[in-house]
Amino acid sequence: MCSSIISDADRAQAEYSAARGRLLRAVADLASSEAWCGDGAGNLPAWLCARWQISYRVAGELVREAEALRALPSVAASLEAGAISAEQCKALTVLCASDDEGWLETLDFWSLPELQREARKKVARELERRDDGVFFRMEHTSDERYMRGAFQLHPEDGAAVLKAIESRIPSGTPLLGWDNAAARGLVELCAGDGNPPTVVLNISADQSTGLLDSGGIVGSETARRLSCDARVQKISTDQLGNVVGIGRTARSVPPWLRRAVLLRDGGTCAFPGCGRDRYLECHHVVPWSKGGPTDAGNLLTTCWTHHKLLHEGGWSVGGEPGPHVTWLRPDGSPFEPRVRVLLDTS
Repeated sequence: MCSSIISDADRAQAEYSAARGRLLRAVADLASSEAWCGDGAGNLPAWLCARWQISYRVAGELVREAEALRALPSVAASLEAGAISAEQCKALTVLCASDDEGWLETLDFWSLPELQREARKKVARELERRDDGVFFRMEHTSDERYMRGAFQLHPEDGAAVLKAIESRIPSGTPLLGWDNAAARGLVELCAGDGNPPTVVLNISADQSTGLLDSGGIVGSETARRLSCDARVQKISTDQLGNVVGIGRTARSVPPWLRRAVLLRDGGTCAFPGCGRDRYLECHHVVPWSKGGPTDAGNLLTTCWTHHKLLHEGGWSVGGEPGPHVTWLRPDGSPFEPRVRVLLDTS
């Protein structure tokens, strides 16, 4: 009985690898045929995000891996045959410079962690050649209660940052508390003594939680503490998320209203699957020249590409502005990228 269960699990794993191989081949076909073009997406990963409801990171990795496998038919065939795992394939797309079966032939001598480490080393060397090895990254934890990050600087720049943080750690701090004190010192360093950046805090209707414009979630007590800070713009909304604007008094969107609209729309372009969170603009759904007010109910967060799509591409939007607004093609048909294919599991 146990051997049968193990065999079924092994077969399922091989089928999973084979299915991923077919998926990557299909993504490669999409990339080469450009069949996805015309749906308003700025690139293939964004199109996949909206259609399959996957994250941009996952979609981008699919496209990268699919394009790499086009030059590695031996690796692609091994994946579709279930001979290698999806994780092994991902590492091999980094390590294999051409369709050289050398890596495949020696794969039994490499554990997965060793293979992944070799791939990371190669990526690190390429990044160092390309951008001098300097980077800074931050992301939320899965529960959005914390942010974590990593950075890499030249020694002299890193020493300057370290000195600035250490100067804010109270003398006598025990060694076990140094990491926590350093984290607080980093926050003080970024807050500065001049004009610190404004943090937007959206208080829920029941005042039980708060949502930061960066996407993090804070509890009620933290929200109340932040509300006392002059560096924080507090936005209290009703159950519908309504925010008051400035009506017809001006066409330009003031910073405080722009921050409120961005917070409502999740801090990214509202086009399905776009996900861009930089260089965003506020679009007047009803043009100001035609009587549209500069209020949150008439503003929509868009990136430059999709703002142009609305003004020059013949597209429009319907329904309440926000992350669930309906995008309409030039012919008036709704853009509904989501697709669900039901499999026969009988």
